[in-house]
Amino acid sequence: MPHAQQLGRYHLLDRIAYGGMAEIYRAKTFDRTGHSHVVAVKRLLGHLIEDQSFLEMLVDEAKISAQLLHPNIARVYEFCHAGGEYFIAMEYVDGKDVRALLERGRQASQPLAPEHVAWIAMEAAQALHSAHIQQDRLGQALHIVHRDVSPSNLLCSYQGVVKLCDFGIAKATLTRVQTKTGVIKGKVKYMSPEQAMGRRLDHRSDLFSLGSVMYEMLTLRPPFQASAEVELIFAVRDARPRPLHELVPNVPPELVAIVDRAMVRSRTARYQSGEQLSLDLRIFLDRYAPGYRRTHFSHFLRRTFAPEIERELRQLEEFVISEAREAEVGVNLIADVLGQDAEFTQFTPLAPTPSQQSSAYTGEFQGARLEPHRLHREPTAIIVNTPTATPSVIPLDEDDLEEN
Repeated sequence: MPHAQQLGRYHLLDRIAYGGMAEIYRAKTFDRTGHSHVVAVKRLLGHLIEDQSFLEMLVDEAKISAQLLHPNIARVYEFCHAGGEYFIAMEYVDGKDVRALLERGRQASQPLAPEHVAWIAMEAAQALHSAHIQQDRLGQALHIVHRDVSPSNLLCSYQGVVKLCDFGIAKATLTRVQTKTGVIKGKVKYMSPEQAMGRRLDHRSDLFSLGSVMYEMLTLRPPFQASAEVELIFAVRDARPRPLHELVPNVPPELVAIVDRAMVRSRTARYQSGEQLSLDLRIFLDRYAPGYRRTHFSHFLRRTFAPEIERELRQLEEFVISEAREAEVGVNLIADVLGQDAEFTQFTPLAPTPSQQSSAYTGEFQGARLEPHRLHREPTAIIVNTPTATPSVIPLDEDDLEEN
C-alpha cells in the first residue's frame, strides 16, 4: 500500500498535477479532535526556491489572497516553509475544473449547454467582484486583479459550486515568466488586450478573460488562436474573434450579447464590474432556464463524471500514514494576516488516538465529518474523509500543470 509523505502539517497523498512552478497534491491533515481533512498542497519546485525575489512576491500576494473570504473563492490556509521546502496549502475542491469539462465536451463534440455556461460564469463573476472591491484594514482599495482567469483556475465542485483559485499567484508567476522566459502561449489566449500589450491593468481585464472562457465553453475553441506566440499576442490585442453565432448558431442571442460585451476591446465599453456581469447572467438564466439552481449543475457534473467519482470513492483507503512529527510543521509565512484563530492553527499531522476515533465530534470547525456516500452531496469546504487517492488528470496546456 502507498505511504503518505509528511510535509508540514500535511500528509501528501496522490500527486494530481505538476508543471513548471509546482507539484499539486491532495493531502490529509487532522484537527485537534482527531478528524481528518483533505486539502490541496502546492509544493514549489526547487529552482523557484532559489529565487528569493520571486518567493517574496509570492508571499506578499498570498497575504492578500488569503484574506479573500467568499463562497466562490477557494481558500488559502497557509504559505509554509518546512523541511527546506515552500508550499501553499489551500482548500481542496472536490470536483473538476472547467478544463476537464472542455476536454469531455471535445471528446463528445458537444459544447457545454448555455445554462451551465451561464451558471459557471455567474459564480465566477461574483468571486471576481468580491475580490475587486476588497479593502485593507484602513478601508483603502486593494485593486486586486486576478490576471489568470482561465479554465484551469475555475473549479466546479460536485455540489454545483464554482470556485476561483490562485488569486495573487498569477501576478508573481506571470511577472517572473515574462521577465525570464517570455510570455507562454497558453496564458496569452485568455488575456485581455491590455494585458497582452503589457499595459497597466484594472479589474475589467479579468472580465474580458472570463468572457474568453465563456466563448470557449460555448464553442469548444478559444476565441484567439495562432501558430506562433507573437501572432497570438497580436490576435488578442486586436480582440476580433470569429463571431460566436457563426460557430454555434443555436446559442441564445441574449447570451451571445453578454459574451460580446465582456470581450469588447475598449475597457469603457466592457462590463464595468463583476456584479454587473453576474446580474445579466442571472437574468438570462431566469428567462432561458427558469428555476435553474446549484443542484442542476451538481446533477450535470455527477452524471458527466460518474465513473471518476465512483473510482475516487473506492480508492479513499489506499494510503497509509506513518508516524508523524508535530515538531516539523514549519512556519506559516502569512500567519500575521490570518489571525490567531485561522483554520491552519487547527491542523495537525498527528493521527487520532483510539479514544479520539471513538469519540463524537461536537466542535464548530467548518469541515464537518462526512460519510463516504454523502461526500458529493455536502457543501464544498474542507472535505472530511479517510485517506484519498488518485483522480483522473486531464492533459493541460503547455504553460499549465502537466499530466502526471
